[in-house]
Amino acid sequence: MQSATPSISFTITVTDTFDDEEEETPRSFSWSELEDMVRRWDFSENEWACRDLLIFAFPEAVRCWSAEELSEMDAMDLLVETGEHDAETAIQMMKLLLDTAESHLQDPEAAYFLLGNELYDLCLSGYIRPRLLECLKTDDRLARQLFQSAYVGSPQEDILLSCSQLGERELRQKLLDLLACNPHPHDEIELEPDEECPRCFRRDVFFV
Repeated sequence: MQSATPSISFTITVTDTFDDEEEETPRSFSWSELEDMVRRWDFSENEWACRDLLIFAFPEAVRCWSAEELSEMDAMDLLVETGEHDAETAIQMMKLLLDTAESHLQDPEAAYFLLGNELYDLCLSGYIRPRLLECLKTDDRLARQLFQSAYVGSPQEDILLSCSQLGERELRQKLLDLLACNPHPHDEIELEPDEECPRCFRRDVFFV
């Protein structure tokens, strides 16, 4: 009698780990949600809220960039790039950020982030300077935001210098008066007497 051939059986269990490792889809935010983040100065859900708010609010201005290009920009990049070809829109962008975060401009950290970082290069840009000075003549809110915040530095200095260079004496004095009432400590700006020709000023604005 022939004996039965021994057999071995295997049981293979396959565990699917893809569900556990699947990355979460990045959340998208509405215009109102982004505006609320900037107003509350809370970027815990979206660190790019300032940039994304500008993208939502100015769709025509950002149309020239692809979604990938915009994702590689921060708010400062977007403002400067816009200012190079559309000064008016860049200033409106700046005003949107300042108006939305206005209640935080008296906080040194927030003021530095906005004026010393996000808006810094735009304020120093020659592309927007003539239009910015015109706005400051009539927009008292913007003037207060720039000259009575908790951050005073090169942007304010450069604006005052431009006033001297372009013969804008009244505007310069208006801005200096605002700066004199700024309750926050800052380096003082001193001006030497004007030269006879209002359009031939030397660099007479400096920090001491």
